[in-house]
Amino acid sequence: MDMKSLLKLSGIRRFSKGQVLAAEGDAAQEGLYIILIGAVETFKNYQMMNEAQAGVLAPGDFFGEASLFLGKPREVTAVAQSDVVALEMTRTNAPELFSAQPEITFALMEGLCLRMEAVASSYRALGDKDAPRLHVSEASPIFPEGHGHYLLSMDNAASEALHLETAECPMCGAKFPQLGVLASKLVQESRDADQRVRFKGLEPMYYEVITCPQCLFSAMTDLFRDIEVTKRMREAMAKVTAPYVGAMEVKAGQARDAFTVFAGYYLAVLCAPTCFFEHQRITARLWRNLSRIYDDCGDGRMSHYALQRAHDEYMFSYSNFDINGKALQQLCYVIGELKYKLNDLAQARQFYYAAFTNRDGTPALKRQAEDRLEELKRVMGEPARKG
Repeated sequence: MDMKSLLKLSGIRRFSKGQVLAAEGDAAQEGLYIILIGAVETFKNYQMMNEAQAGVLAPGDFFGEASLFLGKPREVTAVAQSDVVALEMTRTNAPELFSAQPEITFALMEGLCLRMEAVASSYRALGDKDAPRLHVSEASPIFPEGHGHYLLSMDNAASEALHLETAECPMCGAKFPQLGVLASKLVQESRDADQRVRFKGLEPMYYEVITCPQCLFSAMTDLFRDIEVTKRMREAMAKVTAPYVGAMEVKAGQARDAFTVFAGYYLAVLCAPTCFFEHQRITARLWRNLSRIYDDCGDGRMSHYALQRAHDEYMFSYSNFDINGKALQQLCYVIGELKYKLNDLAQARQFYYAAFTNRDGTPALKRQAEDRLEELKRVMGEPARKG
């Protein structure tokens, strides 16, 4: 969709941070909103004792289709997480919008079909005894509101880059099978602008966290193996994971599945503050990986949720820890990417510039930062650098 053309349409609405776009139960509003700029949080029972976040909407996401097409009351309350620009589509202006911007029709139909396919896939998997089992998030208290049902492309027995080994939990001493990644066997296919490396036939992030199936202690692979555990730490960890032991099942070895991947990451986020110094550096990476994995599942709302938390942890590290040289250049570039994705373009430019001007950094990352600065100029409508 052409953003400049969309911003000129009559249905454009602007909301300040904290402003309610639509209220749960409201039957009078019939509009569907497409988020163009900013982020929107959705809630059940907003500002009540049992308030629960239902999700986060990023640019390109939409909500209110049941109100527009079926005339149903609002199912959630939508609140601007930042300053927001949205396109409101009603029964009155919908024909005009579809005519002026036919891409909207295709984008909406595509989005609705993806939602229907996600539901259909869940039912198909639940009904097929040979399909990977999907886990119901409501039965797993470790997951936040909005976490859904997912399948990941994981052929645990086929990849040459995976090997089966025995892991020993440093907390409880349990031994269990664990799939390890052989870096020497990975074949790189491409690298995204945000530095995510794509490998042929395997996603290492799905195996980067080890979770003990007995006590649920969870950490990144190198930290799980190298941590020095004290008696006090062991006792503290038992209290941290106690609410989840028996309430959820993670699978080890070649039985590893999507549920185990997500559960491992969320448990690792939970365990890190008890076990590691400057744990924000660790949880930042965990949240960033989670955002990418949600992207793999096509869940933009949860990807944005994890992205925001990665941003907060990286910013804490930037503001509070002594980081210099190449590590500082890397951190500034990562923060620039996160701010870019969160539509904070002015701040993104500042961090890209810091990465570009870092004298101790690498030439490769300096070039990437320079490319991003030029791209930001185009996005923000500024003249490009000459020569």
